[in-house]
Amino acid sequence: MSRTPLKIALYASYQTGEEIPGYVRYALAHLAKTDFKVVLLTNERTLSQASYEFLADNNIELFLTQNHGFDFGMWKRYLHMQAISNSENENIERLLLINDSVVYYQDKFEEYFEQAEKSHADVVSLTSNDEFAPHLQSFFLYMKPAALGVFFMHLFETPEQENFYDVTRRLEVALSEKFGEADVKMESLYHTERPVFFAYKELIEQGAGFVKRKLLQRRFSYEEKKHFVRYHAYDALNENYLALIKKAGFAPDFKEEWFPKCNDTLVSRAKDFLWEKAFQVAGFPAKRLIDRFKK
Repeated sequence: MSRTPLKIALYASYQTGEEIPGYVRYALAHLAKTDFKVVLLTNERTLSQASYEFLADNNIELFLTQNHGFDFGMWKRYLHMQAISNSENENIERLLLINDSVVYYQDKFEEYFEQAEKSHADVVSLTSNDEFAPHLQSFFLYMKPAALGVFFMHLFETPEQENFYDVTRRLEVALSEKFGEADVKMESLYHTERPVFFAYKELIEQGAGFVKRKLLQRRFSYEEKKHFVRYHAYDALNENYLALIKKAGFAPDFKEEWFPKCNDTLVSRAKDFLWEKAFQVAGFPAKRLIDRFKK
């Protein structure tokens, strides 16, 4: 019996509460207008009636799963379930992995897909990163058949990780290493002069149409803030990304209220300003003193 080719987009999202956030609904609704089957993978909880109706109206499958292993854990559990219950003989032809760490404030999914199809690469991401090792970033991975075997082997052979940086190293970075070893061609659609996490001002001005949620929320640990300053990216750490997006323009059907809110207070920003400047001027001696006070 022949197998039906399938294009599937797996959107992984960890959230609390009964509602699906507006920026998540925006991405899901526009993905659902493409020829991809869309699945929302999220942590087990009861959703609101409005959320269930939104998913039904947009023909989006809901997969509730345990809260461990981050997005790779969610993707792994869904694909394992899909493999053992595939009564329709569906054969995945295109697989899109996507998650809610990025806010898509423009509907450019058709454009991303068109560029990915024109590319000679077997796996395409929006951006790449050289941290730890050169790799495609997994918040958006568009895979063609030549990439799928390597991806499935890596996903199912690698134990789930419970630490974010272990996920990054052992699943995201290592996946690109596996692709390279298997001669799977890789490409990212957007390029920046600075390392990508410090370069979202460039991406916004390029009209990429997406931004890391963490930058909008200023949701950084102390170690992450030091990482910005150590690499002379103080401007990127303290940039007003929402103001940049407003200037560049967001889609008419994207509501400003859907942008995640900044977590910082004026007091915390003032404290950060003092130690960041000290670190810039004095470097690691200041770091050791600051670390002593942080303990």
